[in-house]
Amino acid sequence: MKKITLILFIITIFSSTSFAQTDISVKSIKQLETNCSNNDFLACYFAGQLFQDTGLMLSAVTAYKKACDNKIYESCVKLGRIYKDDYNKAMQKKAVKLFNTSCDNSIASGCFELAALYYQGKIIKKSLAKAGKLYDKACSMQNAPSCYNMGIIYKQGLKVEKNIKKALEYFKKSCSLNFDKGCLEYEKLLNSLTDILKDK
Repeated sequence: MKKITLILFIITIFSSTSFAQTDISVKSIKQLETNCSNNDFLACYFAGQLFQDTGLMLSAVTAYKKACDNKIYESCVKLGRIYKDDYNKAMQKKAVKLFNTSCDNSIASGCFELAALYYQGKIIKKSLAKAGKLYDKACSMQNAPSCYNMGIIYKQGLKVEKNIKKALEYFKKSCSLNFDKGCLEYEKLLNSLTDILKDK
């Protein structure tokens, strides 16, 4: 527990100081690399973040992959996002597998990313039904953007029966999770319903 607290402290220092201003982050990377090489897989994850933040993408991929292969499933999502943006179709397919793995292991962001791929239909075959199920799963794990997207799905009736009440519920939940777009959409939809009732 002390080790995790120390790593989080290092990350906090790094996030508040630029790479060029101090060598603290350099030392942090070296320490995390050492810990990672000693099979501290959480350190591999944090090392991957630091490498990515400083533009060292090959090193980031190596660190994320080691963490992901050793059940740090948040790292699978990070690695999947890198692969997703690759022009190589084989890498994009790897991204799908990584998002699947993370989602199957209850990582909400993995479910969200996989849902987005099904919704967009560029890397894998478009399926609004699958996207909806995955967004719903991620929303149940408190992923605010997924709750918002479920609101859109029910508001527009995308492969589901249009249901304004459910749309409001999802927008409200995304808002309660501090997602500004959800708050705006909730108020907008609620106001439109109020106007309709007034007209009657």
